[in-house]
Amino acid sequence: MAKAYLIVGSGPAGITAAERIRNLDSDAEIIVISEEKTPMFYRPRIPEYSVGKIGIEEIMVKKKDFYVQKKIQLHLGTRATKLDKKKRVVETSEKNIYGYDKLLIATGISPIEPKFPGSHLKGVFTMHDLIQAERLKVAVRDAKQVVVVGGGLLGMDMAEEFRTTGLHVVFLVRRNSLGDPFFDEYGCKLIRDEFKNMEVEVITNAEVQSLEGTNNQLASVLLTDGRRFDSNLCFIAIGATHAVDWLKDSGLKIENGVLVDRYLRSHDDDDAVFSAGNAAQIMDPVFEKHIVQTNWINAIAQGDIAGNNMAGGGLRKYETTSNYFKRVGDLFFNLIGTGNLRMKGGKRNYFKGKTPKEYVMVTTKEGRVVGAVVCGRHKITVKLKDSIEKQSDFSNMDKLIDQEEKSIEDLSKLF
Repeated sequence: MAKAYLIVGSGPAGITAAERIRNLDSDAEIIVISEEKTPMFYRPRIPEYSVGKIGIEEIMVKKKDFYVQKKIQLHLGTRATKLDKKKRVVETSEKNIYGYDKLLIATGISPIEPKFPGSHLKGVFTMHDLIQAERLKVAVRDAKQVVVVGGGLLGMDMAEEFRTTGLHVVFLVRRNSLGDPFFDEYGCKLIRDEFKNMEVEVITNAEVQSLEGTNNQLASVLLTDGRRFDSNLCFIAIGATHAVDWLKDSGLKIENGVLVDRYLRSHDDDDAVFSAGNAAQIMDPVFEKHIVQTNWINAIAQGDIAGNNMAGGGLRKYETTSNYFKRVGDLFFNLIGTGNLRMKGGKRNYFKGKTPKEYVMVTTKEGRVVGAVVCGRHKITVKLKDSIEKQSDFSNMDKLIDQEEKSIEDLSKLF
């Protein structure tokens, strides 16, 4: 009898897993249920799409006939609400019941909904799906100024894309430095200068008190210090949560995500449940602790391994460290391993490039590279990532510490 595979989530982890399962099991029943109302799309490019810079065809990841060819049943607009491990079923918001032999939880993240007074007003947007992007695209056409609230990665993307449309952008950042804590001090300086060159008005240490308007239409954003910014358009990006609340009564071990082992199996006696992507808390291969890797590249890698292990392709371990790519204007960053995270006992070393927009910040601990921020030098990113995963000995990096001018070329010689 053909096995039934149920995948909850149609993002990169879920669809990659479905494809891997089909490649290994031609007879399997594969069902993907998702709260999304559109098939898998390239989420990192939503900001460009939401301001009308690119078309729908440029963000769709799979062709229309992909799901038919792979015999993947795609059930969209369906939210999972309950998992019963004993019965091996998932219940949805429509009270439909889906059974499974193997289950993959790949529900990703959900944006934190703003709770400021006035957040319900017309002209206030958050971002998670293409429907919201479509609505924002319409609003941008009639706006002259936009207020962006939230200095995280999505906030930076949206502030930049709004500016490319000609809008005046007021960028409200709660922290005292734009880019913190994702980037190191020098990276934050480069980012601040980049937004200045874009003529984006960045306001740090900004705390929103309320959103105000008339006739249900946004008119201004009021800060706690009394400053007011007039605008009929506001985009709010104040973070996201891992979409695993529906599993609270399932018996699965959950912290920030579903705790999984190196094979992406849930931490219990039931090897029928797997998790991947932003919904999974994976065992970090270097630090031996559970973390969530919140990026597209790692989600695909996890989905591939989860699908392989679910379909009996020979157990494979997930041993990939984090590699997050981020573009800001003309800056190109890679955050590898721990990235900018400060570690007890860790040492930071800076290496200069040929221009001020090229540098590498490497964190070592006990003679091993554990993290790095790379700007403008993609080739060395691959070497650093490989060194972290192999836990290579870099004790000889200490020889460079006393040099006044440490270059990326000096660093490259160590590989």
